[in-house]
Amino acid sequence: MNIIHYPNPILREQMPTFDFSNPSVDPLQLEKYMLQCLYKSGGIGLSANQVGIRANVFVMGHYEDPENGMAFFNPEVIEADTDTTDMEEGCLSFPGIFVKIKRPSKIKARWQNAQGEIMEGTFEDYECNCFLHELDHLCGITMRDRVSALKWDMATKKSKRKKY
Repeated sequence: MNIIHYPNPILREQMPTFDFSNPSVDPLQLEKYMLQCLYKSGGIGLSANQVGIRANVFVMGHYEDPENGMAFFNPEVIEADTDTTDMEEGCLSFPGIFVKIKRPSKIKARWQNAQGEIMEGTFEDYECNCFLHELDHLCGITMRDRVSALKWDMATKKSKRKKY
């Protein structure tokens, strides 16, 4: 699996519901391979369309704690806090670019795990931002869409001055 970079058109597509009764790919294998790709890239979240797979799934985790990484199939937000936070975000599909994005500080979400079981959980702060960032990807929304043109231009100019 390779990370797809913007402006690849798949990053603008709404991902179809993952059908556990007729899966296009084994969900356990998909979770495993996406987490491996995530850890290799050094990110904390990765959506299926970022690796060229048209499925409503993303993974979250960290290479320093691989046992706690997991996949979120058909995720949705069922409650969002009215309090918001501005947090700097980066994206594997926009290497080297970082922008502050305002998001709810806490959400309650529902998803299916790789076995198809329905799960619910609450996410706050950093994990909340990551969840919402990846959910945006599944809806065809990028972090570029979440900031003003001026903010985006400043972030891209700043990234070009840095050496990676």
